[in-house]
Formats: sequence, C-alpha cells, structure tokens
Amino acid sequence: MADFIIANGYVVTMDPRRQIYADGAVAVEGRNVVAVGRTKDVLARHRAALVIDASGKLVLPGLIDGHNHAFQYLSKGIGDDVDIMTWLYKRVYPYETHVNAEEAYIGALGNYVQMIKSGTTCFNEPGGYHTDSLAQAAADVGIRGILNRSTRDIADQGAPLPEKLFESLETNLRQGEAAVAKWNNAAEGRLRCWFGLRYVFNVSDDLCKAIKALADRYKVGIHAHAAAVEGENEAIQERFGKRSLERFYDLGLFGPNLYLVHMGYPNEREIGWLREHDVKVAHCPSASMHGAYGVVGNRMMKRMIELGMTVSLGTDSATAGRFLDMVRVMYLAACAHRDQFADATIMGAYKALEMATIDGARACLWDDAIGSLEAGKRADIVVVGMDELRWHPNLDPVRSLVYAADGDDVETVIIDGRIVMRDRVILTVDEERLKRDVIRAGKAWIERAGMRLEMPWPVR
Repeated sequence: MADFIIANGYVVTMDPRRQIYADGAVAVEGRNVVAVGRTKDVLARHRAALVIDASGKLVLPGLIDGHNHAFQYLSKGIGDDVDIMTWLYKRVYPYETHVNAEEAYIGALGNYVQMIKSGTTCFNEPGGYHTDSLAQAAADVGIRGILNRSTRDIADQGAPLPEKLFESLETNLRQGEAAVAKWNNAAEGRLRCWFGLRYVFNVSDDLCKAIKALADRYKVGIHAHAAAVEGENEAIQERFGKRSLERFYDLGLFGPNLYLVHMGYPNEREIGWLREHDVKVAHCPSASMHGAYGVVGNRMMKRMIELGMTVSLGTDSATAGRFLDMVRVMYLAACAHRDQFADATIMGAYKALEMATIDGARACLWDDAIGSLEAGKRADIVVVGMDELRWHPNLDPVRSLVYAADGDDVETVIIDGRIVMRDRVILTVDEERLKRDVIRAGKAWIERAGMRLEMPWPVR
C-alpha cells in the first residue's frame, strides 16, 4: 500500500534511459519512490489513500541547487551593480561579520522557503558561519541539503579581510570537523556536511592538505571556489608561484570528491586533469552575469560539458545571482553560451534539465538516492502547473518549462516522501510570520553595520 500516488501527469523521469510518460504516475511509500510508469500500470499494481491528480501538469525530480550561500540571504541588494572586489570586500564580507546566529537562522529559513517555492528540493551550501543555524533551519523546513563551515586562514594581498573572519589553521579544522560530526547524515539523512575551502586567496597550503585528509577520512566532499574571475590565476601565480588549479592539483586535492565552483578560467591542461580525476564543477550563470565574472563569456564551461564532465547548476546566493529560481537558471544555462558562438544548438533545454537534476545529484555525490524518479530512490518530486497561457500551445513540456516558464508555476513539492508544499502553500513553516522576521532581521544587521547604499537617482 503506497502512501500516495501522483497520477495522470507528464512524468519526466531523468532515469538512465531518460524515459518520459505522457500519462504517467509515481507511487510513493515512506521516503521512497516505489513505482514509476504509465498511470494505468502503476494504479493496477498499487493502491493509496491519497491520489494526487496531475492531469495537465509536469512531474519532475526535485531540482538541485548545486551552489547556494544560504548564509547570505539577508544581504540581498547590497551587491548590485558593483565590481567583484567591492562586492566581496566592502559588502559581503562585512555582512558576514555582523549577522548573528538568530538572524542567520531566519535568513536561511527564508532562503529555503524561496527555494522550495520554485521547485528546489536539495542545495549545496559552500560555507558561511553559524552552521548550526543554517542546518537547523533546513531541518525545520524539511529541505534536503549539504552544508559546510567556511574556512579561511590567510589574507589576500592588498585586499584585507575583516579580522573577525580569520581563524587559525587549528580552529578551521576543529570547527569544520565538528560540523561534519554533528550534521552529516542528520535530519533522517536529509542533511549532509562537507568540508570547504572558501576561496583560493584565503587558504594556506597546510589548510588545503589537511582538509583533503579530513574529507577522505569522512568520505565527504570538498566545496571550493576556484578559477572564478578574470585576474585570479595571475594573482595566485604571483603569490604561490602557480595558477589556482595547478596549485590545487599539486597539493593533491584532485579527486571525485572535489567540487569546484564558477570555473571560468581553467586552461586545456587543467581541464585534462579535472576530467582525468572526475572533479565535479558547479556553474552559476546568473551570478556570473550579475557580477560580471566572465564565466559565461569564456569558452571553457562549454568545453568541460562537451567533454562529459559532471557539471551542476547553482544560484550562488540571493545577493550574487539575485534570485533563487532554478527554472530561470536553467534558461540561462541553456541559452547564455550560444550567443558567443552564434550557434543555437549549444546546450539546450534538455541538457539544462539534466544539469539541474541528475547531473547535480552526481556532482553532490548523491545520485544513488536523488536526481531522478526511479523505484528505490528518495521521493524528491515537484509537480509543475502548465495552465498559464505562456505554456501554450505546449508542443514540448520540457522546452516549455526551461524557455517559457518560471518557478512560480511549481504547485507541489515533495521531499523525502513528505509533502512540504501543496498548491503553493508551504506546510512546514508560517510563511507570513517568516516574512515579517526576515524584514526585521534584515533591518537589524544593516543598522548594526552602519551600511548605506547610494541611489543613482534622487529619492525624496
């Protein structure tokens, strides 16, 4: 006896054969999918007290946000229309020093609710502070995700970090290991915890090697920003004598559990190393375009995908990319690389959906349990309405989703077999109260930091 069955939907499985059922059903028992197929076949073999009618709706695996700073949610708006160094050193890093544990919890809760409402069921958080707050918020709202604690033990040359963000090698390792011990496989297995290397500028060789040893010992990933912006390789070479990825390679970090973000500036030799060692990559086109990183304009992301490397998609953060809607991110991934090559066949909607589901799961080392709708996998499912005029005439629902829709079309979200949103209503938290809390917490940290932004036009 199944707990519920989603029936009569256009079911896109993302299984190894990429099967689609035009009139399909998914049966869920406990935390798992127990059957996927044509509606008449599933209903013939399974009974359930609850049958969710998905007629005229798209049924998908939950979307995976492969890179999202949940800790930065309350910083929305402070990083608009500025260069990357101003964004980091005069806006975001000062923000990180002023947000307290309660505010981090409220912000993370808002971050996760916004994710769920646009169909994201799993995230990978690359490291902030107040890890307990971020993890507890995820546990409370019911989302799946990976967390890690931020690590920094050395300063940039000529770009000083706030002193509060520096910690010794020993403190970084102790705090990171404590987070993994506490949160890896927590919340009935919905949460995992990795180790992080926040940015190549701020991590010593000793910290890199020690983090690699810990990640291998605990059998978890390493989440790091690398080869992210123009000029980074030159600055790293001046300081360490090697380019960013060459340095990581020589330090022994390369392997299937290394997960590198942005990655606009590898060279061909480094891409060969990445492919050989099955290093995973996260692509955040919205953040690149908003912050002018140059990743979209560079040819290397397309090259890595063509070579069959595992590349996920991410929003980066509510301040970096400015939205958390993975449907919009899929559109950018499908389209943004075409203009440079004047080739409309590059990427496309189906590849973008792979990157946001099964490729994202593989990048997060979780594809044995999520990323596709298959019997035995966890029941992370989204039901997307196709009623709005923008969908019609709906010749191809996958392409219509990526090119014409947005996350507001998501109606129902199931995570680990639990319905967390039904008919656009979040069932795990009071959204109106949360909105008030987010507004209050956002004002509080800004006043405490004394941060003021100049408006380009007069406001009276």
